[in-house]
Amino acid sequence: MGHNSVLKNSFEIYHAIDCLRSLGLFPHQDRVKSWDTHKMVDIIKQSDTSAFVLDVGCNGSPILPLLSRLGFINLYGCDLFLNKGMSSTVETYKNFDITIQDLEKTEFQNNTFDFVTSLSVIEHGINIQNYFKEMNRILKKDGSLLTSTDYWPEKIPNLINTDVNPRNSPDTIFSRREIEEDVIGIAERNGFLLTEPIDFTHGDKVVHWNDTCLDYTFIFFALRKN
Repeated sequence: MGHNSVLKNSFEIYHAIDCLRSLGLFPHQDRVKSWDTHKMVDIIKQSDTSAFVLDVGCNGSPILPLLSRLGFINLYGCDLFLNKGMSSTVETYKNFDITIQDLEKTEFQNNTFDFVTSLSVIEHGINIQNYFKEMNRILKKDGSLLTSTDYWPEKIPNLINTDVNPRNSPDTIFSRREIEEDVIGIAERNGFLLTEPIDFTHGDKVVHWNDTCLDYTFIFFALRKN
């Protein structure tokens, strides 16, 4: 089974949680997000533990603690703001190289990272062109950019501002057209290729967002820098 796909049903969430636990890991505190968390961990764990990994939008993300438990040592994170700890059940930020930075324009050197993870980040007012341009700059050749975001094949408008959006504007639920043209199309123009085609087969609206009363699902895609 490939990694690039749409979250189709609750069974896939339970399966991801079981897979994480089988590795001696823990699920995401927002259990539905264990689905894309597991995909990222599953891809990265196949590489050498000396690989350099950056988690963008790392505030509240379990990616770095999970990789640390698997023995990875070169772990970095950045976000516009940080809590003192990720949660009461995981390691605190002091165990990693964490900085407060805008992911669209970081201070990292060119060609630094083997992997960049972006767990439900780009929907929060990120400029997609700037995102891919900067990720291309900081990734090594053949490095991987692992991205998940909110999705539904038909457009679901969102008019409600959220406090997790740094531009204080509504978050985006990407449609299939937007993913193919406005996301993957821009990625390809900025030196990325999909590692495999995206399985756009969809099922249930698994995700419910209380702040907006909207239902949708997630999509995940891995890109490789040319």
